[in-house]
This record gives sequence, structure tokens and C-alpha cells, in this order.
Amino acid sequence: MLIPKPLAGRTIAEVPRPDLDSVSQISIAFAGRIAADLGAQVVCVSASGDDPMASWAPFAADGQSAIGAFLGSGKAFAETVPEDASDVLTSDRDLADGWNRGAAVLIRSSLDNDAVHSELTILAASGLLDIFGEAGRPPLALPGHQAAYSAGAAAFDALVAAILGATLGNGQTPGQVSVVDVALWLNWKNYMAAALGMDDLGINRAEDWVTVAARDGHFALVLQDKNIPQLVELVGDPHLAGPRFATLAARRQNVAEFVSIVSDWARDMSREDILVTARRLGLPFGPVLTIADLIGDQQMLARDFIELAKGSPRHGLPRLPAAWFQAA
Repeated sequence: MLIPKPLAGRTIAEVPRPDLDSVSQISIAFAGRIAADLGAQVVCVSASGDDPMASWAPFAADGQSAIGAFLGSGKAFAETVPEDASDVLTSDRDLADGWNRGAAVLIRSSLDNDAVHSELTILAASGLLDIFGEAGRPPLALPGHQAAYSAGAAAFDALVAAILGATLGNGQTPGQVSVVDVALWLNWKNYMAAALGMDDLGINRAEDWVTVAARDGHFALVLQDKNIPQLVELVGDPHLAGPRFATLAARRQNVAEFVSIVSDWARDMSREDILVTARRLGLPFGPVLTIADLIGDQQMLARDFIELAKGSPRHGLPRLPAAWFQAA
């Protein structure tokens, strides 16, 4: 006996406004992509009736848009909203407010205004750029579309909550998702630090967690005061046992020297050898993985996270963060 998927039987329309910025469009499409995977018939509405992301870079080896293939998987495309659509994911305020068939979720870069935003400006507004920014260097966005995908996951949650609310007879109040608000929530530690009066955060802050280059890759070095003896054993430099590096405050004051010692040691070693020894000593180091690393990573393989293209052991698309398994 097959267990039906939770959204089977529902038709959901994706209706982005023509003047929508790409961040909101990706958020809407990702929410719909999750819904499609969980059984809904999802119809993306565009002026041409085709996939609006079909021409978006990057492109796969066959010339197909990678993001279009991922976000459009399992969907239909049309010029108008289907008559049998029960729910809607949209950036159109009037459509969301007037929707009376089922659940509606309004998704905007910002709910405060209709200005066009980019992933970079949203990361800046939320303070996330401060985490990896450097003084004197142009600001760089996080790779991919992390803010947009996070907002898409939040929009899917809002959709399910609205469906449940309507099912329980609690009305049909539209859900609302702001991409910048989601990014602010992701950076909640920034607000906690502000509440605690920690005003030394952001670019040029002193930290003792860093990314270090090995011979064949990078790894992240994160530790606490209690880990210093194990670090000394790993690196083999007695200077690390001195008072200049014994505490978090001391390491921050001498972070350049601290990083220099570890970097000089790691430069001629393989990343895997470093990580294996670090794990044995109980040091919380982690690898910085490339896309190629992720495809062959044991955890990713065990979770079947990446669906490889047919005939290609190195090219594929990630699966969704949510899955629904049907029992036989």
C-alpha cells in the first residue's frame, strides 16, 4: 500500500510579478519546488507560459540552466493561473490579499517597500556580510543563493501553516515572508551580541577561528581554551602553549602570530592527514569542501543528497532538504 504524499491533490500556482527581483523569484520557486516534491501539482505562471529561469546562468554541460532545471523540476508552466489552483505563492500583494480559494503566501525581498533588492544588498542589510568581509576589499555575496533559498524554505512553511489553518477553520489570512527578515533571523547572534553590548563585531573584529590552507585544500580551525594542549600536540610548536595563546582574549590580541604558526605547520601537510589527527585528539576542525569534494563526500553519498546526471559521476543537482518516502 502506497502512502500518498502530503500535498497530493492540491494545485499550487506560482505567480511572480513581472518586475520582481531575482531574489524573490528564487524564493517563490524554491517554495514551489518543495511543494512539488511533496505531491502538489505546481504551475509556474509567466507572461510567455515558459520557465522564466530557463535562460539563467550557470549552465550545465548540455546548455541547460542549472538553476532552472533544479527549481523547475516537477512543475508545469502556463500563461494564466489555473482555474483549479487551490493555493498561491506570489509576490503580488493584491493577488495575495484577494485570494479566497485556499492558502496564499506573499513573498517579497522586503515587506516594507517594493524596491528591487539583490542577494548582496540583503546580506548587507542583515549584517551577514560582516561575518566574512574584509576592510579594503569590495563586498562579496555568499556563493549561490543562500538568502533566497532560506526564504523559500520559510515560505513553504508559511504555505503549510496557512493550509493547516484553513483546514481547521481558522480563516484564510495570507502568509507573508520577507527575504531580508529571514536573513536577519539567520544572523540572530548579531542581535544577541548587540543586546549584550558587544560592539566589537563585524569587519576587523578579532577572532581565533580561521580558515587555514593545507597542501591540497583548506580547513577551518575552531577551538576553545581547553583545546590548547591538543593543538600543541598536533602542531608540535611549544610556543602555542604560552600565555599569549592560552585564552580566547589572548589569542584575539595575538591572532596574526597565532594564525602564522598554524599556517606554517599546515602548509606542507595534506588536509586529510590534518583532519584525521585532529579528530583523534578531539579538536573540532572541519574541512572546507569544494563542489567536487561534496559529490564524493561519504555523508552526502549516504544521504543520497546529490542526484547525479545519467552517465556522469561528477555532475548532478542537489536533492531537496525535505523528502517523502512512500512505503510499499
